[in-house]
Amino acid sequence: MLSISFVDKRLEIKLDSAASARTSNRERTVSRPLVLLAPALTVGVVLDAFLDMPLGGWLFTLWLLMASWLAAFFFRRDAAGSVALLLAVASFGGLWHHVYWNIYHATELSLSLTPQKQPMALRGRVTDYPRFLPAPLDRSPYEFELPNQWKVPFQITTVRNGTTWETATGETEIYVSGDELSLRPGESITVFAQATRPGGALNPGEFDFAKWSRGRRRGILLRCNFPECLQPTGQPRQLSFWNPIQAWQQFIDEKLSAAVPPHLEGLAETVFLGRRERLNDATDDAFRQTGTVHLLALSGLHLGILALIAYQMLRWIPAPVWFPGLALLVLTVGYVLLVDARPPIVRAAILVGTVCLGTMLYRRHSFWNTLGLAWIVVICWNPTEIFQPGTQLSFVAVATLAWLASVQRHFRTVDPLKKLIAETRPMPIKLLKRARNIIGMAVVASMAVWLTTLPLVLVHFHTASPWTILLSPILGVFMTLSLLGIVFLIGVTIVTPLAASVVSPTLSWPLAGLEQIVTLTQEHARLTFWTAGPSMWWVIGFYVLLGMLAVLIACRGLPLRWGMTTLAIWLAIGFGQAIVITQQSATRDEVICTFVSVGHGTCALLELPDGKNLLYDCGRLGSPSRATESLSSVLWEKGISHLEAVIISHDDADHFNGLPGILERFSVGTVYCSELMTKTSGHLATTLMEDFEARKIPVRTLSAGNRLKTHPDVHLTVLHPTRKGVLGRDNANSLVLLIEYQGRRILLPGDLESPGTEAVVLEQPIDCDVVMAPHHGSKRSNPEQFYAWCQPEWIVVSSGSPNIENPTIGEGSPIWRNTATGGRIEIRLTADGQLPQVKSLLPGSPKLRD
Repeated sequence: MLSISFVDKRLEIKLDSAASARTSNRERTVSRPLVLLAPALTVGVVLDAFLDMPLGGWLFTLWLLMASWLAAFFFRRDAAGSVALLLAVASFGGLWHHVYWNIYHATELSLSLTPQKQPMALRGRVTDYPRFLPAPLDRSPYEFELPNQWKVPFQITTVRNGTTWETATGETEIYVSGDELSLRPGESITVFAQATRPGGALNPGEFDFAKWSRGRRRGILLRCNFPECLQPTGQPRQLSFWNPIQAWQQFIDEKLSAAVPPHLEGLAETVFLGRRERLNDATDDAFRQTGTVHLLALSGLHLGILALIAYQMLRWIPAPVWFPGLALLVLTVGYVLLVDARPPIVRAAILVGTVCLGTMLYRRHSFWNTLGLAWIVVICWNPTEIFQPGTQLSFVAVATLAWLASVQRHFRTVDPLKKLIAETRPMPIKLLKRARNIIGMAVVASMAVWLTTLPLVLVHFHTASPWTILLSPILGVFMTLSLLGIVFLIGVTIVTPLAASVVSPTLSWPLAGLEQIVTLTQEHARLTFWTAGPSMWWVIGFYVLLGMLAVLIACRGLPLRWGMTTLAIWLAIGFGQAIVITQQSATRDEVICTFVSVGHGTCALLELPDGKNLLYDCGRLGSPSRATESLSSVLWEKGISHLEAVIISHDDADHFNGLPGILERFSVGTVYCSELMTKTSGHLATTLMEDFEARKIPVRTLSAGNRLKTHPDVHLTVLHPTRKGVLGRDNANSLVLLIEYQGRRILLPGDLESPGTEAVVLEQPIDCDVVMAPHHGSKRSNPEQFYAWCQPEWIVVSSGSPNIENPTIGEGSPIWRNTATGGRIEIRLTADGQLPQVKSLLPGSPKLRD
């Protein structure tokens, strides 16, 4: 309706108040329903992940909420209906996660497996081309030499039970040692392998391989020592929809291998196909140390670069207006299928796809609505993916860039006079100014992404490097050139195969530059810091607060200084919590001895009442990085960044090969070892001593009778060996350490065995409360005689095998704990001298008595 009135001799035409309000609301209302549905779905997934609600509970809750929504819709209660619908979506998220996580077919083979190896005969079919995993050439001197391997994707159909074949299901990868293997997708084979189920985390904060495998619904590990263990059955190949895609993957893999030098093959496959199996360990470590490892993870950056280049080229083709969008959509879907539809790529593909559809249909799209759709698609594809660091970092990074762009548009003002002056400048000045602006915006964007993702990076990886801010824009240029070179190489190979060798340098040069920049930075300008990272509750609060402030600043005009002040207060709370933890450690009145589960090896952490921390050994049989990661996770979980002393029991790699990695991440005051180890050290021990010298860490010797001065109420006494030692192997001269506090004793004997055992038991018996089993529970240590001498109440076995035989000691046998079954074992000696408190990480670990 129109109303006409005369006011001060002027004619005013006004809309009716009700019509005006409706028009104003229509103009301001923006439909972004997926922005609300995505968090609601996430809440349901998280609730089921942590509470593990029963299936019936989720079904009943979903039914009740849907009934409530229908009732609200019938009675026109919009607000109540909206709340009920969001809660129903959350219930659906919990239900979907529960089904994905817990519901398996009755014939699933992983349900009957254990973490212990067992020989097994299986039949099934190969689902993809085998991938070659070359033995690392730049391995650490502390690592064993490994053979070349193949990874064969495999789908199980039957398993042999005695002499009969029974139906079984499951998908996995077979790891086969060997140099040559000829298999194709769809081929039926019989496999003779060692089968296991992935083990869970045995130390707090450690990567849980069992959960990760369960999230991929692949809970079976198969290993073969020879290619002959895989025998074709002679049945015809089974073709599938994925065979053409797999053939293209294999074609690109072969062409990349032929076009680039051997040391760049892994980097080329990682950049374009996302396959990191063949990536050089030194290169991977350099990217991690410089904080640029996100460039190796196939993400939206790669797809964005390719999509932008493809769209600019498609615009020059004489075709209808909608053709570039359609062609780019087809190319995007093809690339997503080519790289196995990884979640970050799926997210980027949805963003690119909505832009393409908008171009084709002449419609604008809402970025945040599209981002919500991408998150929902990832959850529906695999609800456990939202707990993976790569998925989290990908979404946070793209959200940060989008918010930064919106804020820039909101606050940007254009001065007509300055614009006119800029247009009159000479072309070189224009280009220079444009380049300066682009570099400045790239650095600002890189800094913003680094700051917003830093809490997640610290929680998941415990490391960060400010080099990320400067290196990311530079490496982005080389990444763009590398992707262009790969696409150009593939195109030339298809059109004129003979010209492939001519264009190969166009690919090798940017890849080499990408590797060299990161490697040189890591070697000569190292700026990496390791930290325990913030608490999870603080990280969750940080991102909730950051999201609220981002909305208020971008949409409600909240002054930026208020947002920065709020974040500063939250940061102060985080630092305050760290200070409180440090103070609690300094005022501790108990001794804590933690036996870290490192497999077949030894690693014991000693925490003293005054906040000092000592380490007794750190090593394992096999990969030393596993020992480093296990101890690091325990230290970070306890908030420890400095070790006052490290004690090495003897010259065996499974007792010290994890220390080089620890020295990279934590500061160490002093190293102690026996005098015999410094005089007759082997090659690996000599290498370790040189590392100590290079880091200016003093090395001091200990012998029987020496005491370490740490705390007035704590006595650390060396019982063995003497300065001359005993005849025999290094094990016989293991450094035996006795820990006494308020009348309670813990004994750490290393790998003590005869004749060292006899030398120790000749001394006056010492009644101990807790004793670490010498030589990982081996019978060669004459354990019966040793235990009779020290009379322990608890015996801790630091081993990788759960099948350690407990020797017969007599009446009043001690309680046995094994790190292989119980995980990390913690011993607490309290200030009141009460019985030690012994606690394993896994509550269900058996308490075996002999």
